[in-house]
Parts: sequence; C-alpha cells; structure tokens
Amino acid sequence: MNQESDNAGLLLSDRPVDQLSYEEAFAELERIVQALEANEHPLDQAMQFFERGQALARRCAALLDAADLKIQQIMGDELVDLNL
Repeated sequence: MNQESDNAGLLLSDRPVDQLSYEEAFAELERIVQALEANEHPLDQAMQFFERGQALARRCAALLDAADLKIQQIMGDELVDLNL
C-alpha cells in the first residue's frame, strides 16, 4: 500500500455516509477540510475528498434538521424564539 492510499484511509471512513452519526460525520468532514486546505494531495484524491466532504456536509445538515424538527414537535407552542 502506498503513502497516498494510507493518507486517504486515515481521512475517509469505510462506512457509508448515511450510517454515520452527526459527530462521526462532522469529525470526518473536519479532517477532509484540513487535508484540502493543506493542498498536499493530487487532484484526483482531492476530488475524492471534496465529493465525500459534500456528502458529509449534507448528512450533518439533515441530522441537524431532524433534531430541530424533533425539538419543535416536543416543545410545540411552548418553543421560545431566542432570536431577538
């Protein structure tokens, strides 16, 4: 196994994005962002990171939306808007 594939293995989980918890997806997304900002990877690998990062960002957003909806359902009319 070469160094390039070793680095990709450290950054990218083998698990499908839709099976990751919010915390797992966010942590992996942070690692990908750091790798892309370092600009030390070949274009093909950077594109792979970018694609996975986009999927992770969508997963995080969906989980946050689901949590927000659940809070709204629990609180109902009692929900107080803190944006003053």
